[in-house]
Amino acid sequence: MTEEMDTSKPVEIADGIYWVGFNDKAAGFHCNPYLLIDGDQAILFDPGSVPHFPVVLSKVCRLVEFKQISHIIVTHQDPDLCAAIPRFEELIFGTGGECQVVAHSRATVLIAHYGVRSDFFHVDQNDWKLTLRSGRELKFIFTPYLHFPGAYMTYDTKSKILFSGDLFGGFSFDWSLYANDYYMEAMKAFHENYMPSNQILRSGMNKLDKLDISMIASQHGSIINKDVRKYIDALKNLDCGDYIYSQTE
Repeated sequence: MTEEMDTSKPVEIADGIYWVGFNDKAAGFHCNPYLLIDGDQAILFDPGSVPHFPVVLSKVCRLVEFKQISHIIVTHQDPDLCAAIPRFEELIFGTGGECQVVAHSRATVLIAHYGVRSDFFHVDQNDWKLTLRSGRELKFIFTPYLHFPGAYMTYDTKSKILFSGDLFGGFSFDWSLYANDYYMEAMKAFHENYMPSNQILRSGMNKLDKLDISMIASQHGSIINKDVRKYIDALKNLDCGDYIYSQTE
């Protein structure tokens, strides 16, 4: 039961995969960093903003040593998911570790302006996949213009979790870690305003048809852990962006 969940601590959403986010009761737009632990490697997904850094840091500290963090995956360049990267780098490098920042080449030109020191791993120049030392494969799904030209999602082939970045995010002050009965409307409200058009959104959703998805872990809103296809189909058929504005002119 979400109401009984202690979100002041890391929450394990699947074997070795943790939500390390911040339950900001004053916000209608929650951020959800995740940590995947695979043997001696740890992967951070969209680690968050500077204001949220102390909370995310306190949770990551409970789970791994900094030098275990080998990759920081960022779906695009926005500050709510990227700005804390240099602060994590200080701790990783300071404890003898090193990491790569995983992003699309279109985003790395902007991410560099946060003062990132790590080498970049360009998803578009590495066959759209990252293979961890264990052999575990993370596949990257290109979703251009949703909502940035270099946006992508990450599919973990072991857990079958889709780390979706901004896609499937939602606006809601009635926040819960896992999607509740009202999340569909919260998700639609976000996409209507942040995604450019139904044509582009549908194209991105069609790429998910052949994937066996157990859960959608978005960077905003709530985690979708059941009825996954219902949410995908809803976005396929959602009018958004340019269409919404054309109706108000």
